[in-house]
Amino acid sequence: MKFVHLKTLRDLVMLVASSPTMNVIQHLQNDKFHLYFIIGGTLSEIFLYFVKLDEAIEGTFITYNSYTGEIGSSDKLAHEPNQNSFPLVEIENQDLLPDDLLSKVNSL
Repeated sequence: MKFVHLKTLRDLVMLVASSPTMNVIQHLQNDKFHLYFIIGGTLSEIFLYFVKLDEAIEGTFITYNSYTGEIGSSDKLAHEPNQNSFPLVEIENQDLLPDDLLSKVNSL
């Protein structure tokens, strides 16, 4: 698995907004960080695109206004023409990222 540490949440949202197949962002609290990520890749490699934040995002959706470029959060699905809503999938428990990989992510 390859890791791609993105600079900002905006970068992750723009990646999801430009993808025809990816429309959810996953959230995992890891020690003191909140990891927001998507998984992508090719037939031979898996990529974890992620952002580490100190605090959790409020709400159950990340919103993106394609007209203004504004990124926000909401508890409701947005229904305006230029507004996209990406569900935040909260991970309670997982074995996709074992402890050794999570420690690698923490050090990036």
